[in-house]
Amino acid sequence: MNRRPVAIEDLLTIRMPHQPAVSPDGTRAVFAAGRFDYAANEIRAGLWIVPTGGGDPVPLTTEDGRDGSPRWSPDRRWVAFLSNRSGRRQGRKLAPMQLWVVSADGGEPRQLTSFEAGVSQPVWSPDGRTLAFVTRGTLDAPEGKEAPEVIVRQISRPKYKYDGLGFFDGYAHIWTVPAEGGAPAPVTDGDYDHEWPVWLPGGREVAFVTNRTPEADLSLVRNLWAADAQTGALRQITRSAGPCTSPAVSPDGRWIAYVGHDFHAGPATNAGVWTVPAEGGEAGNLTAGFDRSVGNSVWSDTRIAPLFPTIEWIDDGKAIVFYATDGGHTHLYRVDIADRLIRPLTDGPEVVADFAAAGGHIIYQRMTHTSLDELWVLPPAGESRRLTALNDALIGTLQVAEPEHFTYEGEDGWPMDGWVVKPPDFEPGKRYPAILRIHGGPHSTYGDILNHYVQVLAARGHVVVWTNPRGSQGYGEAFTQAVVRDWGGKDSTDILRGLDAAVTQGLIDPERVAVTGGSYGGFMTNWLITHTDRFRCAVTEVCVSNLFNFYGTSDIGATWGELEWGADPWDGTQTLLEHSPYWYAKRVTCPVLITANEEDHRCPIEQSEQFFIALRKLGKDAVFLRFPGESHTMGSTGRPKPRIERLRHLTAWFDRHLHTTTEAAQPVRTAAPAGRP
Repeated sequence: MNRRPVAIEDLLTIRMPHQPAVSPDGTRAVFAAGRFDYAANEIRAGLWIVPTGGGDPVPLTTEDGRDGSPRWSPDRRWVAFLSNRSGRRQGRKLAPMQLWVVSADGGEPRQLTSFEAGVSQPVWSPDGRTLAFVTRGTLDAPEGKEAPEVIVRQISRPKYKYDGLGFFDGYAHIWTVPAEGGAPAPVTDGDYDHEWPVWLPGGREVAFVTNRTPEADLSLVRNLWAADAQTGALRQITRSAGPCTSPAVSPDGRWIAYVGHDFHAGPATNAGVWTVPAEGGEAGNLTAGFDRSVGNSVWSDTRIAPLFPTIEWIDDGKAIVFYATDGGHTHLYRVDIADRLIRPLTDGPEVVADFAAAGGHIIYQRMTHTSLDELWVLPPAGESRRLTALNDALIGTLQVAEPEHFTYEGEDGWPMDGWVVKPPDFEPGKRYPAILRIHGGPHSTYGDILNHYVQVLAARGHVVVWTNPRGSQGYGEAFTQAVVRDWGGKDSTDILRGLDAAVTQGLIDPERVAVTGGSYGGFMTNWLITHTDRFRCAVTEVCVSNLFNFYGTSDIGATWGELEWGADPWDGTQTLLEHSPYWYAKRVTCPVLITANEEDHRCPIEQSEQFFIALRKLGKDAVFLRFPGESHTMGSTGRPKPRIERLRHLTAWFDRHLHTTTEAAQPVRTAAPAGRP
């Protein structure tokens, strides 16, 4: 078969299997399969069931909306799930997700909730009669009710918004609803958020994650609590010094495992697998000797993946499975409870983004540099094998360029990883224009994933370069911590040394190099173009430009941001300003394309606005793209129309500025600011 270069529109044909769940006996797996509906400008998803022993997946639900978070009932007869199929989009805001159940053998789903704020995190009670869930609503909304017009928001709590969720109306509480249908009932109350419910044995209590202190909104500390599902009586289980997510109860009900840490290395502290007696007591870190952080820090624009890591008990409670990033790979691991021995369950060039375990089977979501997400199964005995082939037909038609790994010496002599992708028609001896990509985080990682954007850039005749500088996850806690309080310091020289190492390979024209990145990568793009003139052009996306303002406008500025920079606006003014690219805008010499999303609460659009206005006021060449209704991660999780439009603008920008000689490269001119001819 003749293969062709990857095109922008290929994004629309990708299928995205995610959120696997294994039946209690291990014989079947249910999963969500996402796809882009360009005409409706939505991501749609239906549920599918596949035998773990092999066979073709069959649909369980129709793609009438976006279905996800499937959960098997204890008797394997029912699947609970979330869906927005019954709701109506309010402007650019998605219809809320509600709780549904459907027979595992197929049939018409039944809707259990209709909260105006939607629901999340469903979990079955041990007897299968009740489901617990989380909502910020207080009363069920009539079906099809129009959202009231917002005239004013009165805000008194510091934590009043979150990227991707928007503005909070009320606190998150645990509720229950009969599986057969009926009136939902609250379990928790008060001015505190309660999330991550799990049932304790017997179904009398629900454990969950919360911070029930007056400082909760300005703290990242969370603890496990439990509430009586009937009376609401509370008790505290852990007394942690750090965060807590993803609780999982042991098969015998005696222990609760969770993902957390104690902040001993600030925001760079490795997340570990901890256990605590369900009745309360001292918690212990099972992975304290494993110098990697639990979870996946390698992200792709071609997958749907959870924000928080999954952990599962296996072997009748003798071990816990988790995943962690090591270098550019993310693998499954098991830690044995008795001796805390950690062993890898998968290997090779891969990135595992999620998994589920039951009945001796582990189903996991796996991607590589040249293959899109598919589900794989690790049976009780034998080797891992692929369970789905949703993207084989597409991959079989494409020239997917395989990244070439290289190593180099960063600042302080530290070894660093880097990669280059060549154009599909690469000619040895010819020098190509190049694009340097910088990841976000800064505690994210580049690794073994297929990135559609990179493949499109390579297909248009560019060499693409990226590296994992200090601050990246997957190289140990000290490596991750090295960027804290030093944004724009040795991290920037690590990145430039990586570019130099790629240039020395002889395939890059050093006079035609662009730089780009988003979030922290946008910060670093801004930093580099204000501290060096080696780039022909730049694209900075959902960026950070002014740490002083970021502190009070980002949903994480006053918590995570203060830890990351070690400064606040009133006592650390100079520190924040000195590390802000905005204050060096006069130094920019190259054309800059700035993209931002109007519903971004992580790196608010004002960060991009400030940088754009500064550049234009100073007479620099700058263009600003604003995407209405999109949040921080639009480039990887947003609606199809803005994603396609973004790629068209970005590729045109690079084509215009890199596929010409230095003398012929002309900046894009926009309307001149007032007072300028």
